[in-house]
Amino acid sequence: MKILYVGNAQGFTNADKYYLIPQRLINGFTRLGHNVYVFNDRDVARHSNILRSQKRGRKAMNEALVKTCLSYKPALIVLAHCKNVTNDTLAEIRSALPDTKIIYRNVDPLSSDGNVKDIHQRVSHVDNIYVTSGGEALKQFSNNKGGVYFMPNPADTALDTVCAFDNKDADIDFLFLASFLRDQHDHRHLTAQYLLSHADGLHIKIGGAGVNEDRIFGADYYDVLGRSKMGLCVNKTSDFYLYASDRMTQYMAAGILAFIPEGPCFEDVLGDDSFISFSTDEELLDKIKHYKENESERIRIARNGYDKVREYFDTEKVCQFMIDTSFAGALSQDYRWPTERY
Repeated sequence: MKILYVGNAQGFTNADKYYLIPQRLINGFTRLGHNVYVFNDRDVARHSNILRSQKRGRKAMNEALVKTCLSYKPALIVLAHCKNVTNDTLAEIRSALPDTKIIYRNVDPLSSDGNVKDIHQRVSHVDNIYVTSGGEALKQFSNNKGGVYFMPNPADTALDTVCAFDNKDADIDFLFLASFLRDQHDHRHLTAQYLLSHADGLHIKIGGAGVNEDRIFGADYYDVLGRSKMGLCVNKTSDFYLYASDRMTQYMAAGILAFIPEGPCFEDVLGDDSFISFSTDEELLDKIKHYKENESERIRIARNGYDKVREYFDTEKVCQFMIDTSFAGALSQDYRWPTERY
């Protein structure tokens, strides 16, 4: 079928973030045999006016989206974090294309009041909502016009092309790359500073995370992943079931031994022999040192995580899950993550 992906994908300036979730979903739908057309709402809005302003170009962008839908006639529209797209526009598209399904995916944490507001804004205006947090927290978005589901951050063999545990020249003992959220309470710089101050012979690489500006994107990002033996997958919050940023999947699918806080309970999906859990900075450091000294054990667990994430969270399965729950009314396969509809 024809699928329209609406969000900040591809476009004019996204080459440095070619490996993020938008491209993974585009690849997954395509491999399943569907044709995907991308409508980058931000670029269209900016380039519709001489000032290159998203705000000033919002009206023209919404009009262009309607025209695109009327021309392309997609069977499925996948909305990403496209705040510029109004619900009135979605209603206009529904009126013209009543058989078209419209779904919304949100990959930001539910600890953000602004993000929760963004999700609520789409409730009753889309057929389904997919969120990278699971469990009871999704009940707040339950409605009579569409389902709410957990979705994992997808792995993609076309993008996850390195394997750190097979790299004999890997020289980074422990990696943590993160954007520090200065406008929100973000504790992660404390962990990063603690690790750096207690390195004791460890080669620890921190990028961003509130301690420096050494942020890495593009092909350089995967070069660093391929050189890293272990890595930290911690987010601004650890309070939501199965929530993780896409960093976790990227690290594990790159063969890095992932260190994940206890809160999200990923052992429920991946088992307890695919990553390393911890609850305090002191425990984290002790376990880093342990696996630094026990290479065969590190590689064994990293390999387990590598195999499971690539199998369980494969982007084709994530995309098929979206299609199953939007069209079929029944699941076409046994998915490894919780599939409850809220």
